[in-house]
Amino acid sequence: MSSVPEGRRSQSDFQARHNYFQLRDEVTKLMINDFGFDKEKYDARIEKYRQQNSKQENIDKIVERWKRKSDAFNRWFVDKECDAVLDILRRIESEFTYGNSIYPSDTPAKLFEYIERRKHITAAIAHCYILKQEIQYIIRTLPVDMNKYYHYEKALKTQIALFKGVRQADNRFLKSKKKTVDVSKDISAISDCIIAIMNKLKGNS
Repeated sequence: MSSVPEGRRSQSDFQARHNYFQLRDEVTKLMINDFGFDKEKYDARIEKYRQQNSKQENIDKIVERWKRKSDAFNRWFVDKECDAVLDILRRIESEFTYGNSIYPSDTPAKLFEYIERRKHITAAIAHCYILKQEIQYIIRTLPVDMNKYYHYEKALKTQIALFKGVRQADNRFLKSKKKTVDVSKDISAISDCIIAIMNKLKGNS
């Protein structure tokens, strides 16, 4: 497969990569800050639990035990979610980098290379949606200020739109210098290669 020549990369490619780097930096800072863990909201949860169990004997011990369990869970949850979010971020970058490194050549393999490029860029888009859902899960679980997360939701929406823009722009690869391309010839050539390989495998079995 051909890699993309530096001078032939589109502006949308650069914009998508630049925006993603900014998004990753911001999400990394969010992880460093324990996803915006809000101590006031957490203390309010503790107080609510106390009120709900106010008729219990030894309420102070009950609340203290529940608080220790909650503290342990929060530490565990933040650590696990940092790993999960970091893995998704890496997958987004690796899929887009992989796809963007494939430049369909003027050979019978052009259609296959186009499909392979599109597959990885689509995977990058899919992982953006996965990251969005993971962040929603964090918001539902931790005591955080939801208003502070609107920025990340907007940034992800922009990133998805940019990746889709790159994918849409890739339709140019289906056009030749004569503005049209006989895709059927590419399909026929690829099919012939596949049939030849299958026949060879049958002969060796």
